[in-house]
This record gives sequence, structure tokens and C-alpha cells, in this order.
Amino acid sequence: MATVRADLEASTHANYRLYSTTRFWLQVLGKLATSPGVRAVLTFRVAHALAARGLMPLAMLLRARALRQSGAEIHPSAAIGPGLYLRHSSGVVIGAAVRIGRNCTLSQGVTLGYSATGDAGSWGQPVLGDGVQIGANAAVLGEVTVGDGAVIGANAVVTRDVPAGAVVGGIPARELRRRTEDAAS
Repeated sequence: MATVRADLEASTHANYRLYSTTRFWLQVLGKLATSPGVRAVLTFRVAHALAARGLMPLAMLLRARALRQSGAEIHPSAAIGPGLYLRHSSGVVIGAAVRIGRNCTLSQGVTLGYSATGDAGSWGQPVLGDGVQIGANAAVLGEVTVGDGAVIGANAVVTRDVPAGAVVGGIPARELRRRTEDAAS
């Protein structure tokens, strides 16, 4: 339940802790009613729990339902920490072996998955640290590690590791600068 609450908190205003409990839950209900991204993340949580209990066919049915309703395809086997926020869910693809840390934000069109350019034995999937932000239509492909607090710009194609706190962009992605401690939190 703490993971689901973190997901819901991530989708509300950044100052949710200043709200009364009633106001927070009213905002959450509004998000559930109007935000396909919030519903996609919650559906993933249920599908992931079902997959962990050996009920993969049912989990895959939920994945298909979430894809139809939100445009986000999140594999039930992905390991995703609490606080996932899909800014806009349309076109988001998260592969089966992807690992995502806490409090990460993905924009529309983000792809996290296999790279078709590697050897058959090196087709690993991305690992994202805590607090990673990924811009619209960016792709993180292959056995790539993205460090805590990194930012991946819109339309970037990441095929190499990204250090913690780095801001990367371009095709192929390259480091543009480092975030300061204040900006990273």
C-alpha cells in the first residue's frame, strides 16, 4: 500500500504534504477519474502482483487493458519502485526486465527496453536509479544504467551508461551538463 500511495503522491501537486488528508484524497480521486497515466501505473501494480503469484496470463490481460485505455505498455515483470509518475502516458513502453528506482518521471513516448543492435547475449534492459526524469519520446535501449537524479532530454537515444546527476540529450545521447545538488532534489 505504501508503494501505491507514493505513486498517487507523485501524481499530485508537489506540496501534497501541506494539504489536509481530505484535500489530498479528493485530488487523488480527481486524478484517478481523469488521468490515464495514474490508472496505468495502478493497473501495473496489480498486474505485477498477479505475475509475482504465477498468474501471468491474467497479468497480461490487465496490461492489454491498460494499453487500450492509457496508451502505456508496462510489462508486469518490470521492477518499478514507488513514486512512478507518467506525465502523459501515451506511447510509454517499459520492457519486461527493466528496473526503475524510486520517484521517477516519464513523459509521453518514452521507450525503455531491448536494443536491437547488440549481440544476442547482450540484450539486457535499462536500469534507472532514483529520481530519474526522462523527456518526451526519449529511448533508453539495451543494458544501460542511468544514475540517480539524471535527466534525459526529449528525443534523446541513450545506449550508454549515464552518470548520476547528468543531463543528457541528442542522438546518440551525450552529457550536456551536471545538475547541482539543489536542482537534483
